[in-house]
Amino acid sequence: MASSSEKEVPVDLDSESGRNKTEIKKKKKVVVQVPDHEVKYVLAFKLATMDDLKVPDILIRKDPELAAEWYQTLADMALFDESNNERMLERQRDYRHQLRTKGMVTSELLVDDDDATVAFSGGRRRHRPGVMKKQDGQTRRLN
Repeated sequence: MASSSEKEVPVDLDSESGRNKTEIKKKKKVVVQVPDHEVKYVLAFKLATMDDLKVPDILIRKDPELAAEWYQTLADMALFDESNNERMLERQRDYRHQLRTKGMVTSELLVDDDDATVAFSGGRRRHRPGVMKKQDGQTRRLN
């Protein structure tokens, strides 16, 4: 039996004999803290309006087919912006509620049992092959 925080996902594997076997992998929900830069981005979001974008009259007179395509593209962009605005406003409400109640923003991730340790990295780590850093801060080439 899977607990309420675990989800079973069937995975098809090819065996050496050519038959398919189904293995059940268990997924766990891991709660991680959302980075501050993402919280600031979501909270600073403002609604974008597409009211000022119109098909120019000269384009309608010169090339009606292009004007029709442009109008269709503007309609598609408006539909996408509307769904994006709804999603971002919902995230804003959720983030504000979490900040008021918990003091931080968390999200749940589904991970395999093998990958139970998931965390956001604190910053950029760069590996430079052939370079060694000493304790006093100096760097030295190895080759």
